[in-house]
Amino acid sequence: MKRQRASLGEICSLVKGTSPISKTLPGPYTLVTTGETHKTADSFQLEGEAVCIPLISSTGHGHASLKRVHYISGKFALANLLAAAIVKDHSVLSAKYLTRYLMFNKDRLIVPLMTGAANMSISLDRLATVPIEFPPLTEQKRIVKLLDEADEVRKLRAQADNRTTNFVSALFHKMFGDPGSNSQGWLKTRLGDVVLSTEQRNPSDKPAAEFIYADIASIDNKTKAITTSTRLRGADAPSRARKVIRKGDVIVSMVRPNLNAVALVPASMDNQICSTGFSVLRPMEKVTSDYIFGFVRSQFFINHLVARTTGANYPAVGDGEVKDVPLLLPPLALQKEFAERVKEIREIEAAQATSRTRLDALFQSMLHRAFNGLL
Repeated sequence: MKRQRASLGEICSLVKGTSPISKTLPGPYTLVTTGETHKTADSFQLEGEAVCIPLISSTGHGHASLKRVHYISGKFALANLLAAAIVKDHSVLSAKYLTRYLMFNKDRLIVPLMTGAANMSISLDRLATVPIEFPPLTEQKRIVKLLDEADEVRKLRAQADNRTTNFVSALFHKMFGDPGSNSQGWLKTRLGDVVLSTEQRNPSDKPAAEFIYADIASIDNKTKAITTSTRLRGADAPSRARKVIRKGDVIVSMVRPNLNAVALVPASMDNQICSTGFSVLRPMEKVTSDYIFGFVRSQFFINHLVARTTGANYPAVGDGEVKDVPLLLPPLALQKEFAERVKEIREIEAAQATSRTRLDALFQSMLHRAFNGLL
C-alpha cells in the first residue's frame, strides 16, 4: 500500500507550551506534562486534538532520551517543556495514528535530534524536520483500532496482575489478622530477634571465588526480579563488608518507604551481595520465610517504617529500625500452611508473568508490522 511522506512541520502546526508546571494553578482543565499522568490547570491554552512531545531529555546530564508522547483532545493546557503537534488536515492524517507512529519511532527519529550539554533538548525547528510516513486515512484508522484493542488486552492483564500482587497481603491478614492488634493472643517479639544478621564478607565454608558480588539497584515489586548495577566475581569483588543473600532471605528496601517504595521479595538467587539501602532478613527456626515476607508487606510494617523515616531529600530508615518492628509469633504449623498457599499464589504469578511477556512481545510485533506496512 502506498505510503505518503512528509516532515512533521509540513503536516502539523507546532506550538510550544506556556504553562510552568510548578506555578500553574490547578483547575478544571488537563495540564499535559512530561510525566505519565496529567495534572490540572485553571485555564487552557489549546483546544482540539494534539500530539504532545517533550522538548527535553527524560534523563538529562548529557544523555538524550524520550520516554513518551501524549495524545490529547479537548481544551487543555500544555507545560512549557513540551510542544503540541496539531494536524493541519484531518482528512489526510489521524492525530491518534501520529501519536502511535512517533511513540514507536521516538528513539530513531526524535532523540537523535536532541542537542546540548547537561540538559539535552530539541528545538521546534529541528522537531519540524522529523520525517513522517503514513498510509491512507482509512488504513490509519484500522491500525489505530487494532493497536487500541491490543492495548486494552494488555491493560486487563496488568489489572489482573495487580490483583494477584495483593493476594499475599490479603491472605496474610485473613490467616494472622492485624499484626498490631494480636487478637489471637500470640507471643510477641521483635523482628530482629527471629532473623539472622547477614553482615559478613564471605561465609567461611566457601571461597570468595565461588561468589558473584552484586549491587542491588532495584527490586520489581510485581515480578520480584532483582536488578543489579554491578556484578563482580571472586577476586574482583569489593573488599568491604556486604550482605550475603541466600535463597529464602527476605529483602526490604529502607529508602523512601513513605513514597510506597518498600520493595520486598524472598531472594531467588544464592550467594549474592547486597548493596546499602536494603535490609536482608534471614529467618531462624521460629518463623518461615513466607511468614516474614507476608509480614513486611503488611500495612502495619510499612506504617512503622514511615513513622521512623528521616531525611528530607533522601528519606530512609536504618537497619536497626527495620529489625525493631514488633512481631507476633503464630504457631509454626499455621505459618507452614500459609507458605503452602503462598506457593500456589506464586505459581499463578509465574503463569501471569509468562502471559504478560507473550502479550508484550505480540504488541511489539504488531507495532513493527503496523509502521512498516505489514499489518
